Order: sequence, then C-alpha cells, then structure tokens
Amino acid sequence: MDRLTNVGLIEFKTPTSAFQVESLGNTNNGFLLKKVMVKNASPEITRSHYPDAEIVQDKRSIMEDSTIDLIVISGAPKNDLDLVAEMLQTGKHVRIV
Repeated sequence: MDRLTNVGLIEFKTPTSAFQVESLGNTNNGFLLKKVMVKNASPEITRSHYPDAEIVQDKRSIMEDSTIDLIVISGAPKNDLDLVAEMLQTGKHVRIV
C-alpha cells in the first residue's frame, strides 16, 4: 500500500473494548488509527484501549489535524446532526458507527 489512511476516532461511550480498526481495515489494508478522543472516559482508560494512538481531549485536535483523512464517530447521540455536519465541514471523510 502506497499510503495509509490516517483515522481519528471520536467515541461518545466509555470503551469496554477498543474500536476495531479492522472494521475499517487494518494497516495492511491502509488504515491507521492516529488520534482518539473519548468523551466519557479518563485518558488512562482510553490509553489502555488505544495504546498506539495519540489520546486527545478535544475534537478540534482531530478536526484540525491535516494528516487525518477519515473521522470515525462512534456511539454519538442519534440526534447529533450538528456534530456530523461540523465534521463534514472539515473536508475529511466521515463514517458513523
């Protein structure tokens, strides 16, 4: 693979297990989980589930990172269309899971 697709994950639920990047593909398929923000978990809990990703406290860190190609939103409230619209305005690809 010539280029990895860098992924930023915005998770709204406290993780009980790590989001499986394999659901997008893995590094062999061109995906790399670069940054993670978990809204309702401490950095320590988040780090335990995502040891290879940079843990961030603010969605802007993901949105404004020019190296991130894809933003994955996981566990968002069903009525949070404003968040989705905000992510799409970054010009990045967005996937809701």
